[in-house]
Amino acid sequence: MIDSNINSHLVAIANAMPDPIFIMGQDGTYLDIVGGQERSLYADGSSLIGKTYKDVLPEKMAERFLKVVQRAIASNSLQEIEYQLANNEVNGVESGPLGGQWYEARVYPIESDAYGQPAVIWLAINITSRKHMEEQIEHLSSTDPLTNLYNRDFFLDLVDEEINKAKLNKKPISLIKIDLDCFKRITDGYGHEMGDKAILMAAHAIENVVKELGYVGRLSCDQFMVILPEVKAVDAFRIAKLAQEKISGQTIKLEDNTKTCLTSQAGVTELRQPEEDSQTLFRRVNEGIQSIATSREITTIN
Repeated sequence: MIDSNINSHLVAIANAMPDPIFIMGQDGTYLDIVGGQERSLYADGSSLIGKTYKDVLPEKMAERFLKVVQRAIASNSLQEIEYQLANNEVNGVESGPLGGQWYEARVYPIESDAYGQPAVIWLAINITSRKHMEEQIEHLSSTDPLTNLYNRDFFLDLVDEEINKAKLNKKPISLIKIDLDCFKRITDGYGHEMGDKAILMAAHAIENVVKELGYVGRLSCDQFMVILPEVKAVDAFRIAKLAQEKISGQTIKLEDNTKTCLTSQAGVTELRQPEEDSQTLFRRVNEGIQSIATSREITTIN
């Protein structure tokens, strides 16, 4: 009688768990499920019992899950897996959260022959909120808060990575540096708020030109840099000139309906020798920044 009470208590506790525990057979069959009652985090998986991974999941996901189950049984050890899955990708489930959800699963073999085949428990924990938080932290650590471009530290690491790829694959790579030379004049005359507007307008102009061709970073308050994988200097020169034209086409409203155009200077270089590194390119692009500088001065239009 005591054993029966203990068993019923354990079943009640397991079923009350917000996270589901699937009992999975060695052949990928859903043998049983306990818990998982929190519908804001999990769909009702009771309809899956008796079906296999291949019956209800996308093919590649089914194969991946089956390998984890069989590895846990073969090694008699805990296996862990992270995956993203939406309810509409699982045939037969209803209700539950919308959109792709991230899960962390802990898979461990069961030492019992009660299910007629080797089996595991598959504890699934919804970690979507944690994933979103991690993504936000990563975004904040890599981007400039004003322009949403890559910040200096992240961008410089990215340049090193792209240069190494270019060397390995024997592909061209170019670097553009653009200085917003009207920035100091605007901030000195009209304050930092106007300076921020000028920076934003220049950043958007550069992004609109570069698009998918490369990566844009903000090095300092008025300096931008672009890395262009698989682009030669002659083409990078044209991209830089177009970016400057876009920048100079921007006007910023100052005071008393006064508007001023933005101006910039730019330099271009490329990887020339296999032994060159990012510092070599940085030095060369800085030395040559006057070479394609705009001759247009800031003009005020009433």
